[in-house]
Amino acid sequence: MQSDVPVRTGYLEASAGASSLTGAYACLEGGARIRQDLGLFAFAEANQRERMAGAGVRWTFGW
Repeated sequence: MQSDVPVRTGYLEASAGASSLTGAYACLEGGARIRQDLGLFAFAEANQRERMAGAGVRWTFGW
């Protein structure tokens, strides 16, 4: 089934805030859709206690 809704090809999302558990934090995520149903993404997050980063694949499906 073909949708008439345009497919976004890339995104970048950033956020920052404060948590009662970890204090101040910052997050960054970006990704790109390489096919209609397949995308790649990477993220990074940091707070006062720890830092983490990763990458992944998103496979989308629907009816």
